Amino acid sequence: MAIITLKWHVLRPLLIFLFLLLCCLYYIYHAYRPPTDLYREIFNSEVELSKNLIHNERGHKYVKFKQLRGAGFNNQAQDILLYHHLALQTSRIYVYQPFIWRPRGEKAEVPLSAFLRGPTEGTISDAVFDEVCPPEEVIHVRLQVDHLKQWKHALDILNGKDRCIVVDDWIFNWLFLASPGLHTVWPTFQKYLSTHFKWSDNVLTIVNRTQTELNLRPASAPATEQGDAYMALHLRRGDFEEHCKYLLETRQGFTTWGTLPILQSSVLPPKLDISNTTTIMDQCYPSLYRILDSISKQARDRPHLRTLHVLHDGAWDHPTVYLQYYKLAGALKDPEWARRAGWKGGPMLRVTHSAEVPIHRGERDWSVCVDVELGRRTEVFIGNGYSSLTTQVVALRLSDEGGKVEDITLY
Repeated sequence: MAIITLKWHVLRPLLIFLFLLLCCLYYIYHAYRPPTDLYREIFNSEVELSKNLIHNERGHKYVKFKQLRGAGFNNQAQDILLYHHLALQTSRIYVYQPFIWRPRGEKAEVPLSAFLRGPTEGTISDAVFDEVCPPEEVIHVRLQVDHLKQWKHALDILNGKDRCIVVDDWIFNWLFLASPGLHTVWPTFQKYLSTHFKWSDNVLTIVNRTQTELNLRPASAPATEQGDAYMALHLRRGDFEEHCKYLLETRQGFTTWGTLPILQSSVLPPKLDISNTTTIMDQCYPSLYRILDSISKQARDRPHLRTLHVLHDGAWDHPTVYLQYYKLAGALKDPEWARRAGWKGGPMLRVTHSAEVPIHRGERDWSVCVDVELGRRTEVFIGNGYSSLTTQVVALRLSDEGGKVEDITLY
């Protein structure tokens, strides 16, 4: 019988590799592990606050919607914000539901108030809905109509006298969000965001820590405050290429607030034309040259802005995003390239990115919210009109006091 003997010089590299692999797996497990104990406390707090509201207040009307479940964070967030706004417009108490955290599966629920505070203030959790609205007292309705009439129709029905309403169809679906019907919502929704949009303390803690450690000064801060004025770029890559191919095949345009007429002047030429499939791919999954042109469009007029923060979706399963980031950063910090591009203030002095955000253990779930807020606070924002993160940032910027279309470019 043959005996196989592994020599030390062969075995040693294998053992080192296995050790490093175990270290990486251990890090990934702990870095991405959610704060389950905190979430449990927040869920309990949501129930307690909801019970206090329904026991101390009488005569209210309630509405619970069929909402988007399990999509990306910003897709779910824009859905929730629109429904909360609709509830307020019709003098009803909004019945909020947990987020479904897609990276961990269809049943991974996380508490809404751990992320967004606005829709959970003066509202009630779905967990106590049956206490205030027993099934026999609930009126079920379906509200979906033509996109241009959708908002008014929903207002008309929900302004009725029925105390407890459950909406059984998803009225703010993808087609509505990409249609002109959404434009009728914007005037009141813009005011809603300026009044009711609030991040949780968990999110704001990380944002403020990030701005301190990365030395980024928000646009609202005085010039004398410490930190560098900066512009932000949303580099949407990752799994987006396949989605863009689908959008090209179905000839679809920008999503949600990216479709607003007031933003058309912000779109980098050549403008989007859904009858021309080339422009769809150019806008949805643009070349690095086009992205550089969009940065130059803003940098030429703002010689004081020499710091760029890049919001991206690079991860262990999307490593090529980092390669594209480093290519961009290399060009932007090259004096010769800046000279040819006509930058009067010279090249970028610093380029930071999402991977440098100081996320502590148990905080990984909030990283996408941090990206949104960092894009909101910057002097200039450059993004992708097909992306829900970009359009969320755009809506928040335009709802802030002093928010201007000129400070936004959609590449």
